[in-house]
Amino acid sequence: MTYTVVARCPDTRALGICLATSPFGVASRCPHVRSNVAAISSQSHSNWRLALMGLDMVENGLTGAEILKTLAAYDAHFAYRQVGIVPLTGPVAVHTGAKCGPWAGHKHGEDFITMGNGLVGPGVVEAMHDAFLDNAGQDFEERLLRTIEAGFGAGGEPIGQRSAGLIVADANAARPRTDLRIDKVAVPPEEGGDAVKELRALFDSFKPLIPYYADFWLDHPEVGWKQWLAERTA
Repeated sequence: MTYTVVARCPDTRALGICLATSPFGVASRCPHVRSNVAAISSQSHSNWRLALMGLDMVENGLTGAEILKTLAAYDAHFAYRQVGIVPLTGPVAVHTGAKCGPWAGHKHGEDFITMGNGLVGPGVVEAMHDAFLDNAGQDFEERLLRTIEAGFGAGGEPIGQRSAGLIVADANAARPRTDLRIDKVAVPPEEGGDAVKELRALFDSFKPLIPYYADFWLDHPEVGWKQWLAERTA
């Protein structure tokens, strides 16, 4: 029911996740990012407890493979889970349970994982994998979103996407610099709408303001975003 890219940027040490799905509110359940630690998505029949446990275990020095082994022993329903773990450093790790339903699978590179379940076929994950590699020169958020858009272009879910999300945390940041979500599409997929399209529109509007909301506005209450943006685009 969900397709996702989980990744790190070795140059900036940012961590991020972008994903889309047919149910509502995916960004409230599946993606978890902790600065300087890891990005983890728990999906299919998602279990947010696995992601939080995984983040703690990465912080305590366990590898992704060790974490998946521990989670499998802890969770009696692990066959229904799909979990992708990208630590700040070290090998990535991914699990697609045998009961995640058709079509479910994953692929990974050195710094990222593309994975999904309930998709039209393996071409979705393959297209995402290729897109992440092809967009290496883009800003990290843009790269993640283009990866999801490639999955959408390859067919995504058969019934369309009703929610989507994009979350990115900088190194040494107390909170994500970007945390955008479409919890419910304004126009449902059966009427021509889609959460991936809405996430793109939202991100394009928000992108110029990432530096503003990341730190500037905290100490400059007298400068609104319109003024800040006008001064930088004049």
